[in-house]
Amino acid sequence: EMQTTAPHVWAAGDVVGEPMLETMAAKEGATAIMNAFKGAGKKIDYTEIPKAVFTFPEVASVGLTDEAANGKGIRCACGIVPFDLVPKAHIIGDTRGLIKIVTNRDSKQIVGVHILAPHAADLIHEATLAVKFKLTIDDIIDTVHVFPTLSESFKLAAQSFYRDVGGLSCCTE
Repeated sequence: EMQTTAPHVWAAGDVVGEPMLETMAAKEGATAIMNAFKGAGKKIDYTEIPKAVFTFPEVASVGLTDEAANGKGIRCACGIVPFDLVPKAHIIGDTRGLIKIVTNRDSKQIVGVHILAPHAADLIHEATLAVKFKLTIDDIIDTVHVFPTLSESFKLAAQSFYRDVGGLSCCTE
């Protein structure tokens, strides 16, 4: 709720620790204000916060790793798709990397997504919505993705739970 141990004192941003992100500080500040002045009782679920590292290729992540999911008692399953299976990656001439979806094996709910690929920081947002709104791999499969785009990698990774996506032609449902 962003309240400190001192009564009537709230904190936000880098002083509260990880993650030290400008966008996170803004969310924490808004949460602290709502709680301090309106008694809203709002909390931030930090597993819903995307992170990115601007390397070559980029790295982005949201939610739990499979190890963290197992540690929380979640029986998980993972779908991994290398970027050499993503048509747009061939078009831009950079097939390095992969996308990994971590799910609750029983409910198929997406609990984490990890991307090592070109433009990973731009791709993580659909995954963030999936984690935040507790979407399943079937929800992603049922969503139409534009062809050819790098964001198709998320749908391919969801489809990989059911079949080998290496032999699929474009736009296969």
